[in-house]
Amino acid sequence: MRCLDRSLGRVQRITLQLVTLCLAIATAASPVSAHGGGTPQIVDAPAGPYRLFAWTSPDPWRAEELVHVTVAVTRVDATGQVFPITDAQVAIRLISEAQPDQALTLFAQPVSAVATGFYELDHKLPGDGLWRIEIEARGVEGVGVVAFTMVAEPAAPTRWLFWAGGAFVAAIGALIVLQAARQRALRREQTGQKQPVGRQGARPAFRIER
Repeated sequence: MRCLDRSLGRVQRITLQLVTLCLAIATAASPVSAHGGGTPQIVDAPAGPYRLFAWTSPDPWRAEELVHVTVAVTRVDATGQVFPITDAQVAIRLISEAQPDQALTLFAQPVSAVATGFYELDHKLPGDGLWRIEIEARGVEGVGVVAFTMVAEPAAPTRWLFWAGGAFVAAIGALIVLQAARQRALRREQTGQKQPVGRQGARPAFRIER
């Protein structure tokens, strides 16, 4: 009985650990990396007084997931030398083909001094379909705009729910099996206590001498 009780306790602890692990995996798997380039979308494109670069990740984009845009703002002087623009204001507009009147205007943040001239944006994409991404760089030299399109796929199914559900069902099954074994052991113990003394092999109080 004590062994069965200990087994039940272990199964309960394992169940809790499995559910916690599934939740942790779900939380860690969905966000995109906060830094890094990705797939090139704009390469050295003229935009007013500037030349712009843009990268996106992940590939492909999906609805209801975090998407990432990296922008590099540069300027070329009369001698052909390229300079990064570190004080620009970079606005990114996300325009859905399905709902063009509900465009999102967001501002990319400059990256640390290690990567001067780079600006990044992370945002949860609200829907799938065709999106037009407009990038506006504004600085002391003027304003420049470039644009590209992205096709976002439908939201991916939450696979972690299936893992958590499977772990939960398996743990419940183990609990049922152990509980049934515990009840059978208890019934056997009770049956053994109710058996007549004679049936338990008790010796007679007398003996026959020859």
